[in-house]
Amino acid sequence: MPRSLLASLLFCVIAMLHPSFVDAQTRIPGWNRVAPPGGHQNDPQLVRATGGPVVPIFEGWFPNADGSYQLCFGYFNTNTETVFDIPVGPNNFVEPAEFNGLQPTHFEPQPDGGRRHYCVFSVTVPENWGDKDVRWTLVDELTGQEFSSPGRLVHSTYRHDEPLQPSRKNSPPKVRLQAEGPFSEGRLGFAQGLVAETLETSVGVPIELNARIRRDNPFREDDDRAVRVRFFKYQGPGNVEFTPDWSSWREENIGWVEASSWQESEFAYGEEKTEAVFSEAGEYILMVQAYNMVGRPAYETQDFEFWCCWTNAFIRVNVN
Repeated sequence: MPRSLLASLLFCVIAMLHPSFVDAQTRIPGWNRVAPPGGHQNDPQLVRATGGPVVPIFEGWFPNADGSYQLCFGYFNTNTETVFDIPVGPNNFVEPAEFNGLQPTHFEPQPDGGRRHYCVFSVTVPENWGDKDVRWTLVDELTGQEFSSPGRLVHSTYRHDEPLQPSRKNSPPKVRLQAEGPFSEGRLGFAQGLVAETLETSVGVPIELNARIRRDNPFREDDDRAVRVRFFKYQGPGNVEFTPDWSSWREENIGWVEASSWQESEFAYGEEKTEAVFSEAGEYILMVQAYNMVGRPAYETQDFEFWCCWTNAFIRVNVN
Protein backbone atom coordinates (compact mmCIF):
# COMPACT_ATOMS: atom_id res chain seq x y z
CA MET A 1 0.00 0.00 0.00
CA PRO A 2 1.45 3.42 -0.86
CA ARG A 3 2.60 5.44 2.11
CA SER A 4 0.19 8.31 1.50
CA LEU A 5 -2.81 5.96 1.33
CA LEU A 6 -1.78 4.10 4.49
CA ALA A 7 -1.38 7.39 6.35
CA SER A 8 -4.77 8.65 5.14
CA LEU A 9 -6.53 5.45 6.20
CA LEU A 10 -4.90 5.55 9.63
CA PHE A 11 -5.97 9.16 10.09
CA CYS A 12 -9.57 8.35 9.12
CA VAL A 13 -9.78 5.38 11.49
CA ILE A 14 -8.50 7.31 14.50
CA ALA A 15 -10.57 10.37 13.68
CA MET A 16 -13.75 8.30 13.51
CA LEU A 17 -12.97 6.67 16.83
CA HIS A 18 -12.34 10.00 18.53
CA PRO A 19 -14.57 12.62 16.89
CA SER A 20 -14.49 15.10 19.77
CA PHE A 21 -11.91 17.81 19.23
CA VAL A 22 -12.36 19.53 22.60
CA ASP A 23 -8.96 18.36 23.85
CA ALA A 24 -7.13 19.03 20.59
CA GLN A 25 -3.87 20.89 20.72
CA THR A 26 -3.31 24.25 19.07
CA ARG A 27 -2.67 23.70 15.37
CA ILE A 28 0.94 23.73 14.24
CA PRO A 29 1.70 24.29 10.51
CA GLY A 30 2.19 20.98 8.74
CA TRP A 31 0.39 18.87 11.35
CA ASN A 32 -2.25 17.70 8.95
CA ARG A 33 -1.75 13.95 8.71
CA VAL A 34 -0.24 10.86 10.26
CA ALA A 35 3.10 11.45 8.65
CA PRO A 36 5.57 9.35 6.70
CA PRO A 37 9.09 8.86 8.05
CA GLY A 38 10.65 12.22 8.87
CA GLY A 39 7.43 14.20 8.47
CA HIS A 40 5.25 16.04 10.95
CA GLN A 41 3.45 13.57 13.12
CA ASN A 42 -0.24 14.20 13.08
CA ASP A 43 -3.28 16.40 12.91
CA PRO A 44 -3.70 17.87 16.43
CA GLN A 45 -7.29 16.63 16.47
CA LEU A 46 -5.85 13.16 17.08
CA VAL A 47 -3.90 14.18 20.16
CA ARG A 48 -5.22 14.67 23.67
CA ALA A 49 -4.09 14.15 27.25
CA THR A 50 -5.83 10.80 27.63
CA GLY A 51 -8.51 8.62 26.05
CA GLY A 52 -6.89 7.82 22.71
CA PRO A 53 -5.34 4.58 21.44
CA VAL A 54 -1.77 3.56 20.75
CA VAL A 55 -1.20 2.63 17.11
CA PRO A 56 1.61 0.49 15.59
CA ILE A 57 3.50 2.03 12.67
CA PHE A 58 5.67 0.34 10.06
CA GLU A 59 8.64 2.68 9.68
CA GLY A 60 10.60 1.04 6.87
CA TRP A 61 13.24 -1.53 6.02
CA PHE A 62 16.96 -1.82 5.38
CA PRO A 63 19.27 -4.59 4.14
CA ASN A 64 21.70 -6.48 6.36
CA ALA A 65 25.22 -7.44 5.30
CA ASP A 66 24.30 -11.14 5.02
CA GLY A 67 21.50 -10.49 2.49
CA SER A 68 18.64 -10.60 4.98
CA TYR A 69 16.48 -7.55 5.79
CA GLN A 70 15.32 -5.63 8.84
CA LEU A 71 11.69 -4.51 9.06
CA CYS A 72 11.45 -1.65 11.51
CA PHE A 73 8.36 -0.69 13.56
CA GLY A 74 7.49 2.18 15.88
CA TYR A 75 4.30 3.33 17.58
CA PHE A 76 2.13 6.42 17.83
CA ASN A 77 0.60 7.01 21.28
CA THR A 78 -2.15 9.55 20.62
CA ASN A 79 -2.04 10.71 24.26
CA THR A 80 0.31 13.15 25.97
CA GLU A 81 -0.19 11.65 29.45
CA THR A 82 -1.43 8.05 29.18
CA VAL A 83 1.10 5.23 29.47
CA PHE A 84 0.03 1.83 28.12
CA ASP A 85 1.20 -1.58 29.28
CA ILE A 86 -0.11 -4.21 26.86
CA PRO A 87 1.36 -7.70 27.44
CA VAL A 88 2.19 -9.96 24.53
CA GLY A 89 -1.03 -11.81 23.78
CA PRO A 90 -4.39 -11.21 22.08
CA ASN A 91 -4.04 -7.42 22.41
CA ASN A 92 -0.40 -7.19 21.32
CA PHE A 93 0.88 -9.66 18.75
CA VAL A 94 3.05 -9.96 15.65
CA GLU A 95 2.36 -12.24 12.70
CA PRO A 96 3.78 -14.60 11.52
CA ALA A 97 4.07 -16.12 15.00
CA GLU A 98 7.82 -16.73 14.61
CA PHE A 99 8.33 -12.97 15.14
CA ASN A 100 5.94 -12.64 18.08
CA GLY A 101 7.12 -11.95 21.62
CA LEU A 102 9.93 -9.43 21.24
CA GLN A 103 7.81 -6.35 20.52
CA PRO A 104 7.47 -3.70 23.25
CA THR A 105 4.74 -4.07 25.85
CA HIS A 106 5.29 -0.65 27.46
CA PHE A 107 4.20 2.43 25.49
CA GLU A 108 5.31 5.90 26.52
CA PRO A 109 3.12 8.97 25.90
CA GLN A 110 3.63 11.09 22.82
CA PRO A 111 6.98 12.90 22.97
CA ASP A 112 7.20 16.68 23.13
CA GLY A 113 6.97 18.14 19.65
CA GLY A 114 4.28 15.77 18.36
CA ARG A 115 6.25 12.82 17.09
CA ARG A 116 5.78 9.12 17.33
CA HIS A 117 8.27 6.68 18.86
CA TYR A 118 10.41 5.62 15.91
CA CYS A 119 11.86 2.17 15.22
CA VAL A 120 11.62 0.77 18.73
CA PHE A 121 11.87 -2.78 17.43
CA SER A 122 12.62 -4.65 14.25
CA VAL A 123 12.49 -8.17 12.87
CA THR A 124 14.86 -9.98 10.52
CA VAL A 125 13.42 -11.62 7.42
CA PRO A 126 15.42 -13.80 4.98
CA GLU A 127 16.72 -12.70 1.61
CA ASN A 128 13.93 -14.56 -0.20
CA TRP A 129 11.12 -13.02 1.89
CA GLY A 130 9.53 -11.44 -1.19
CA ASP A 131 6.28 -9.48 -0.84
CA LYS A 132 4.98 -11.18 2.33
CA ASP A 133 3.86 -9.15 5.35
CA VAL A 134 5.04 -8.95 8.94
CA ARG A 135 2.06 -7.48 10.75
CA TRP A 136 1.99 -5.90 14.22
CA THR A 137 -1.42 -5.56 15.86
CA LEU A 138 -2.46 -3.64 18.97
CA VAL A 139 -6.00 -3.76 20.37
CA ASP A 140 -7.51 -0.88 22.35
CA GLU A 141 -8.73 -2.57 25.53
CA LEU A 142 -11.40 0.07 26.18
CA THR A 143 -13.04 0.07 22.75
CA GLY A 144 -11.99 -3.30 21.34
CA GLN A 145 -10.76 -1.53 18.22
CA GLU A 146 -7.87 -3.23 16.44
CA PHE A 147 -4.97 -1.29 14.93
CA SER A 148 -2.66 -3.17 12.61
CA SER A 149 0.35 -2.19 10.52
CA PRO A 150 1.94 -4.41 7.84
CA GLY A 151 5.68 -4.35 7.25
CA ARG A 152 6.73 -4.99 3.65
CA LEU A 153 9.81 -4.87 1.45
CA VAL A 154 8.00 -3.93 -1.74
CA HIS A 155 8.26 -0.11 -1.58
CA SER A 156 11.68 1.43 -2.17
CA THR A 157 10.52 4.70 -0.59
CA TYR A 158 10.54 2.90 2.77
CA ARG A 159 14.20 1.91 2.51
CA HIS A 160 16.49 3.43 5.16
CA ASP A 161 20.21 4.11 5.01
CA GLU A 162 21.51 2.17 7.97
CA PRO A 163 23.61 2.54 10.00
CA LEU A 164 25.42 5.31 8.06
CA GLN A 165 23.54 8.01 6.22
CA PRO A 166 25.82 9.52 3.55
CA SER A 167 23.19 11.97 2.30
CA ARG A 168 23.26 13.70 5.70
CA LYS A 169 26.92 13.00 6.39
CA ASN A 170 25.78 11.42 9.58
CA SER A 171 26.19 8.28 11.67
CA PRO A 172 24.55 6.94 14.85
CA PRO A 173 26.28 6.74 18.24
CA LYS A 174 27.98 3.58 19.38
CA VAL A 175 26.64 2.13 22.63
CA ARG A 176 28.41 -0.24 24.98
CA LEU A 177 26.68 -1.67 28.03
CA GLN A 178 29.83 -3.27 29.45
CA ALA A 179 33.24 -1.63 29.69
CA GLU A 180 35.01 -4.18 27.48
CA GLY A 181 31.96 -5.58 25.73
CA PRO A 182 30.69 -5.31 22.17
CA PHE A 183 28.96 -2.19 20.90
CA SER A 184 25.69 -1.58 19.09
CA GLU A 185 25.22 0.93 16.28
CA GLY A 186 21.89 1.63 14.61
CA ARG A 187 18.19 0.93 14.85
CA LEU A 188 18.24 -2.77 15.60
CA GLY A 189 15.64 -4.63 17.62
CA PHE A 190 15.96 -6.82 20.67
CA ALA A 191 16.68 -9.99 18.70
CA GLN A 192 19.37 -8.39 16.52
CA GLY A 193 20.92 -5.58 18.56
CA LEU A 194 23.13 -5.43 21.61
CA VAL A 195 21.72 -7.18 24.69
CA ALA A 196 23.69 -6.96 27.93
CA GLU A 197 24.25 -9.94 30.20
CA THR A 198 21.20 -10.52 32.38
CA LEU A 199 21.28 -8.55 35.62
CA GLU A 200 19.80 -9.76 38.91
CA THR A 201 18.11 -7.69 41.62
CA SER A 202 15.18 -7.75 44.04
CA VAL A 203 12.00 -5.72 44.35
CA GLY A 204 12.78 -2.27 45.73
CA VAL A 205 16.57 -2.69 45.50
CA PRO A 206 18.27 -0.18 43.15
CA ILE A 207 20.45 -1.51 40.35
CA GLU A 208 22.93 0.67 38.46
CA LEU A 209 22.72 0.92 34.69
CA ASN A 210 25.58 2.37 32.66
CA ALA A 211 25.59 3.29 28.98
CA ARG A 212 28.95 4.04 27.36
CA ILE A 213 28.69 6.28 24.31
CA ARG A 214 30.83 7.52 21.45
CA ARG A 215 30.29 8.57 17.83
CA ASP A 216 32.74 7.90 15.00
CA ASN A 217 31.32 9.92 12.14
CA PRO A 218 33.31 9.10 8.97
CA PHE A 219 31.83 12.10 7.16
CA ARG A 220 32.68 14.85 9.66
CA GLU A 221 35.89 15.02 11.66
CA ASP A 222 34.59 18.04 13.59
CA ASP A 223 31.32 16.43 14.67
CA ASP A 224 31.12 17.77 18.22
CA ARG A 225 27.39 17.31 18.79
CA ALA A 226 26.34 15.89 22.12
CA VAL A 227 24.52 12.55 22.33
CA ARG A 228 21.33 12.26 24.34
CA VAL A 229 20.56 9.08 26.23
CA ARG A 230 17.30 7.57 27.48
CA PHE A 231 16.69 4.52 29.70
CA PHE A 232 13.14 3.20 29.77
CA LYS A 233 11.07 0.08 30.25
CA TYR A 234 10.50 -2.05 27.16
CA GLN A 235 8.83 -5.12 28.68
CA GLY A 236 8.00 -6.22 32.22
CA PRO A 237 5.18 -6.79 34.70
CA GLY A 238 5.65 -3.82 37.04
CA ASN A 239 6.73 -0.21 37.22
CA VAL A 240 10.35 0.86 36.87
CA GLU A 241 11.60 4.06 38.50
CA PHE A 242 14.84 5.57 37.24
CA THR A 243 17.06 7.91 39.29
CA PRO A 244 18.03 10.16 37.59
CA ASP A 245 14.92 9.69 35.50
CA TRP A 246 16.35 9.45 31.97
CA SER A 247 13.15 7.85 30.67
CA SER A 248 11.05 10.43 28.84
CA TRP A 249 11.55 12.79 25.93
CA ARG A 250 11.18 15.86 28.09
CA GLU A 251 14.22 18.07 28.46
CA GLU A 252 14.68 17.41 32.18
CA ASN A 253 14.48 13.62 31.69
CA ILE A 254 17.19 13.04 29.10
CA GLY A 255 20.84 12.34 29.84
CA TRP A 256 23.70 14.02 27.97
CA VAL A 257 27.08 12.79 26.79
CA GLU A 258 29.34 15.54 25.49
CA ALA A 259 31.62 14.86 22.53
CA SER A 260 34.68 15.90 24.55
CA SER A 261 34.25 12.77 26.68
CA TRP A 262 35.07 10.42 23.77
CA GLN A 263 37.29 12.64 21.67
CA GLU A 264 40.19 12.06 24.05
CA SER A 265 41.14 8.92 22.11
CA GLU A 266 39.79 6.37 19.65
CA PHE A 267 39.08 4.05 22.57
CA ALA A 268 37.30 6.51 24.87
CA TYR A 269 33.59 6.39 25.67
CA GLY A 270 31.49 8.93 27.52
CA GLU A 271 29.16 7.56 30.20
CA GLU A 272 25.64 8.13 31.41
CA LYS A 273 24.32 6.31 34.48
CA THR A 274 21.03 5.80 36.23
CA GLU A 275 19.59 3.52 38.91
CA ALA A 276 16.48 1.43 38.33
CA VAL A 277 14.06 0.21 41.01
CA PHE A 278 11.40 -2.39 40.19
CA SER A 279 7.97 -2.60 41.83
CA GLU A 280 7.22 -6.26 41.06
CA ALA A 281 9.12 -9.50 40.61
CA GLY A 282 9.51 -10.91 37.12
CA GLU A 283 11.51 -10.67 33.92
CA TYR A 284 12.13 -7.22 32.45
CA ILE A 285 13.71 -5.79 29.34
CA LEU A 286 14.97 -2.22 29.53
CA MET A 287 15.85 -0.22 26.44
CA VAL A 288 18.72 2.23 26.05
CA GLN A 289 18.40 4.70 23.20
CA ALA A 290 21.21 7.08 22.22
CA TYR A 291 20.62 9.71 19.58
CA ASN A 292 22.34 12.67 17.98
CA MET A 293 21.25 16.25 18.34
CA VAL A 294 20.40 18.37 15.31
CA GLY A 295 23.63 20.34 15.60
CA ARG A 296 25.40 23.22 17.27
CA PRO A 297 24.95 25.95 18.24
CA ALA A 298 21.20 25.38 18.45
CA TYR A 299 21.19 21.80 19.71
CA GLU A 300 20.45 22.79 23.29
CA THR A 301 16.96 23.86 22.20
CA GLN A 302 16.46 21.10 19.63
CA ASP A 303 15.37 17.52 20.06
CA PHE A 304 15.40 14.24 18.18
CA GLU A 305 17.04 14.48 14.76
CA PHE A 306 14.32 13.20 12.46
CA TRP A 307 15.02 9.82 10.97
CA CYS A 308 18.73 9.79 11.62
CA CYS A 309 20.65 8.69 13.54
CA TRP A 310 20.21 6.70 16.72
CA THR A 311 21.07 3.41 18.37
CA ASN A 312 19.02 0.91 20.35
CA ALA A 313 20.46 -1.40 23.01
CA PHE A 314 18.75 -3.62 25.57
CA ILE A 315 19.23 -4.85 29.15
CA ARG A 316 17.60 -7.94 30.63
CA VAL A 317 16.87 -7.83 34.36
CA ASN A 318 15.52 -10.66 36.52
CA VAL A 319 13.79 -9.26 39.61
CA ASN A 320 13.31 -11.60 42.59
